[in-house]
Amino acid sequence: MDICDRINAIIQHENMNVSSFARHIGVGDQTVRGVVVMRRNKPGYDFLLKVVRAFDWLDTDWLITGEGNMVRSLKQQPDAAPVTDQVDALLTIIREKDERIEQLIRENTLLRHNP
Repeated sequence: MDICDRINAIIQHENMNVSSFARHIGVGDQTVRGVVVMRRNKPGYDFLLKVVRAFDWLDTDWLITGEGNMVRSLKQQPDAAPVTDQVDALLTIIREKDERIEQLIRENTLLRHNP
């Protein structure tokens, strides 16, 4: 199960469709559709952060790594911040990789226009 499958599992768990999920987390319908339906994109840092913040029952380690259970155990829920240090570090890595990809795309575009 990859991260797109896990996001789809969250949508199903909440009895939502793509549009209602997109509205709930505050992103565009096409953004979610590109991740879970068409599977042409992997979710980036901002997308994942919005998912984590929108569902307080969600185990963020499961979302990022696929390990453990989708729903946080009772031990994890009391007064615990929704984003653990490990998950925050993983989200930082994802954000940095997204930024690097964007930089490479810009460089590639410049190379194509300036032969």
